[in-house]
Amino acid sequence: MPTDKAKQSVKEVSDLFASSSIIVAAQYRGLNVSEMGKFRASLREKSCNFKIVKNTYARLAADEAGKPELKKFMDGPIGFLTSSTDPALATKALVNHTDKNSLPMVIIGGWLDGDILDEETIKRLAKLPSKEELIFKMVTSINSPIYGLLNVMEGPIRGLITVLKRHVNNNLE
Repeated sequence: MPTDKAKQSVKEVSDLFASSSIIVAAQYRGLNVSEMGKFRASLREKSCNFKIVKNTYARLAADEAGKPELKKFMDGPIGFLTSSTDPALATKALVNHTDKNSLPMVIIGGWLDGDILDEETIKRLAKLPSKEELIFKMVTSINSPIYGLLNVMEGPIRGLITVLKRHVNNNLE
C-alpha cells in the first residue's frame, strides 16, 4: 500500500511532466551538493527545474501524465530537467552550465512535444537561438525593406530642402 507521501510525490512529478513542453533526463552522478545547488539556481533563472525523483515514482508519474515514452530513460540515478517555456532556452541552460563548470552530468535523452530526443539532438537544440532572438530577427528582417523604402522616398525631399537652403543663402548674400 503506497503511503500518502509517495502518492503526493507521484502527483507532483506527474503535474510537472504534464505541464512541461520539454523534459530532459540526465544522470547526475559525481555532482556534490554545492554543484547541484548552483546548477539548479542557474536553471531557475531560465524558468527551468531539475527534479530528482525515485525511478518507481517517475515511471508512475510518466504514465499519469500521458508520457509513457519517458520510462525508457529511467535507469539509475536520473534527474529531469523540465520547462514549460522555450525548449531551446532550457536545453541551452543545461548544456552551457554543465560545459562551463565541467560537471560530470550525462544527458540520456528527452521528450519534446511528443517526440523522443537523443543526446545529440538535445545538444543541437541547445545551439538554436531562443524564441525571443528568433522573433527579433524576424521583425528586423520584416522592417528592413520598409526602412529602405523610407530612405529612398526621403531622398528627393532632402535634395529639395538642400536646394532651397542654398537658394535662400545665396539671396541673403
